[in-house]
Amino acid sequence: MVNRFRLMERKFNLLLFVFAIFFVGCERNEKKNAGEGIAGKKLEISSGEIQRILNTKANLESSQVSENVRLSLPENYFFRTSTLSKEDVSYSPSISLIVKDSCDYVELKNPLFAINNNQIADEIIFIVKAEKSDLLSVKKMKSDYNVETVYFEDKNSIVFSDDDTFSTLHFQYDSKTKNYLIYTGTISWSKKFTQEEKLNQAFYFLRNAKNLLSPNFTKQEFSWNDYVANRPKIEVNLMKYFFKNFKKEMSGFLNVHEVSSPEYDSHSFFELYRMPKNGEHLFYSFLNQIQEGKFEEAYELKWARELFYTDDKCKVVPKGNATMIEITELDYDGKIYGTKYMVCSTINKGGQSFLLKTDDDLNEGVTDFFLKMFDYYSNHSTLELTN
Repeated sequence: MVNRFRLMERKFNLLLFVFAIFFVGCERNEKKNAGEGIAGKKLEISSGEIQRILNTKANLESSQVSENVRLSLPENYFFRTSTLSKEDVSYSPSISLIVKDSCDYVELKNPLFAINNNQIADEIIFIVKAEKSDLLSVKKMKSDYNVETVYFEDKNSIVFSDDDTFSTLHFQYDSKTKNYLIYTGTISWSKKFTQEEKLNQAFYFLRNAKNLLSPNFTKQEFSWNDYVANRPKIEVNLMKYFFKNFKKEMSGFLNVHEVSSPEYDSHSFFELYRMPKNGEHLFYSFLNQIQEGKFEEAYELKWARELFYTDDKCKVVPKGNATMIEITELDYDGKIYGTKYMVCSTINKGGQSFLLKTDDDLNEGVTDFFLKMFDYYSNHSTLELTN
């Protein structure tokens, strides 16, 4: 995949290191009993719901994350691998004790969780060389954290919270490569998401963690219904939040050539544009001209070029009522140096035409999510599932 991020760094970024210290939290305050709740009331999650989340579907991809380690990651994920010295992980005594000289540090990034390049959740994997498989325990790892409320615990995993921060720890020993895989997932954003959403997310972290060595790489075609059933609530609810704003805009608030770009905490994923009369036909004719390389003719349509401008090679791929635009970026010698994507869909409502579009820098792995979401909305005027 051309635009899948693969970067091996030998020097660990100082800012990332500082963040990691903050995230892990080496301060050891006296812990509250597991039965004590957040703000006096413990959240509840049934064992049935936990198992449902752990069994949700995810298309996995085998990824070479270090010299001799391959992990099974969700297909749309980016990752970056760095090397940490034993001193670098001193903030986590349980990990530091089993590190001889250094270990690999894999930072995972979910493009659907990136808001203006800021991750709203963090997933990290430590890869530690070890000859023995009995060096870690949940009890040892818990001592690195402030564990206020425990929601799940087994012999190599724990899901817990500390105030408004929800975390997942998981470790397993890979006997094939003789490495410990130590996964940490955390989500805070204390004022932006409900605790129920964050707890739900923590169990999706656990699903990812328990699949790190999974051999199941069967690709599954998802509908929007499938995405709603198999993705974290935070992802789906964020999208629903944005789309709720479109209803009033399409009911008369948006004038011709005006754009609505709803925000959540000053961040936005896509925009709605009200097109002029016959705009749907004109816009798709514009895309066809772009695809054919007829840029001069295409850009005579001023309002369309303001929505999407490129002089790179494009491929237009219709999917239901939505369209994916694949943009192949070329250097001065005509060689490919990157590929990016945009998803759009036209919507007709009350005799008016609208264009719903993402930015033109999507990662290929998330295009299907947007295609299915846009197509569903185009057909139903809502993201809520209908019978």
